[in-house]
Amino acid sequence: MGGGRKNFLPKEKTDEEGEPGARLDGVNLIEEWSSLKEKMGLKSKYVWNGEQLQAVDASSTDYLLGLFDSSHMEYHLLSNNSKNPTLAEMTGKAIEILSKNPKGYVLFVEGGRVDHGHHDTTAHLALDEAVEMAKAVKVADNATDEKQTLIVVTADHAHTMSFAGYPVRGNPILSIGGTSDVDTLPYATLSYANGPGYKHPTDTGNRYDIAKDNMTDVKYTFPGTAPLTSETHGGDDVAVYAKGPWAELFTGNFEQNFIMHAMCFSSQIGPAASWVKPSQ
Repeated sequence: MGGGRKNFLPKEKTDEEGEPGARLDGVNLIEEWSSLKEKMGLKSKYVWNGEQLQAVDASSTDYLLGLFDSSHMEYHLLSNNSKNPTLAEMTGKAIEILSKNPKGYVLFVEGGRVDHGHHDTTAHLALDEAVEMAKAVKVADNATDEKQTLIVVTADHAHTMSFAGYPVRGNPILSIGGTSDVDTLPYATLSYANGPGYKHPTDTGNRYDIAKDNMTDVKYTFPGTAPLTSETHGGDDVAVYAKGPWAELFTGNFEQNFIMHAMCFSSQIGPAASWVKPSQ
């Protein structure tokens, strides 16, 4: 489930919302997927909006394909929720279907637009997408048994966003954080090391006054130190949170590739399938 519908359709065909496909090989992967599942006698369902997703009966669906936008799914703050399901809703429906498998399952959930929001230095959108990810984790936590299900939450990289200043308690984090004691101009609590939010100096050489901006606009680009069309990733270590069987493996500092081995070990899958006795 996600966006990218155009990549499943030939360029000669338009989707349910009138958007053209992007494939150059003439293949309609949506039709091929549905046809293949039907020939195999499998219970499948294709949906393209949130209302259809909510109507899916998990008990009579074993395979679900959900493509909710021609390109990327819209940011939660900007979306029409009857059209675009939330990440939490997609997560819940996926677990309903996958949990029917007596052998268990692996579910990968990504809050992909967190990354996009930071690249544009639109902190309102990026942070809200992080909240949506937290909601999806809560749905997964409530829908599963901690004794039987390992949940791992992490990120593949950081961004250059930083927190600055000493704003007073209750000061909105998405606003001005303080005033410089050098040029007496305000600065934002949140800013980036680079990106499209770079504010050019004035004609007199002074720093741009962000007090002139509408920082409550959810599309506001927060200040960047160096101008770039797209903000870059950062070099920070990222957190890894885990709950469930063998969650204790995910402690301390470790290389990124360790995560996969720990998940395989915990789940008795892949190269680690024979390392753990079922009784453990």
